[in-house]
Amino acid sequence: MIDLFALFSGLAILCVSALIAFTLRRLVPAVLVITALTVLAAVAAVDFGLFAALTPLLVIYGNGALMGGVGGALYARKLAEERAR
Repeated sequence: MIDLFALFSGLAILCVSALIAFTLRRLVPAVLVITALTVLAAVAAVDFGLFAALTPLLVIYGNGALMGGVGGALYARKLAEERAR
C-alpha cells in the first residue's frame, strides 16, 4: 500500500513540474529545474522524517516529474501552434 504522503506529494510534484515546463518552454532549463526540485524535495522529505527511505520516494517523484514535464511541454506547444494560426 502506498503512503498517503508519497501520493499527495507526488501529485504536487507532477503539477509543479507541468507548470515549470509550461512556463520555461525550453527543454534544457526546464529539465534542470525540475530535476533539482525533485531531488531536493525527496532529500528534504527523508531528512525531516516524512518518509522512511530515499529511493522509493525518488522513484515516485521522478515519475511525477517526468509525466508533468512532458504534459506541460506538450500543452505549451499546442497553445503556441493554435496562436500561430
